[in-house]
Amino acid sequence: MQKNSIIRLVVNILLFVSVLNGWWPIAFIVGVGGAWYWPHFIEIIVAGVAYDALFGMISGTSIHGWIGTIVSIVLYTVILLIKKIVR
Repeated sequence: MQKNSIIRLVVNILLFVSVLNGWWPIAFIVGVGGAWYWPHFIEIIVAGVAYDALFGMISGTSIHGWIGTIVSIVLYTVILLIKKIVR
């Protein structure tokens, strides 16, 4: 059980470092992998909000300023549905 917690911690650190540096393709891949591996990987949604807070929320951008949050919620939902079908 502790090994699983350590792996999750490493994945979370990798996810948030990639979000802080603006490496969204790496964050996307790590987020999808984490959401597929663990049952409730809400960190992907938190990463989407953090990405928008750092890079997206500029006044006058309307919905485009929230694209990271929207994509992370949709991605989490799609992965959750696919996991229910596959498993």
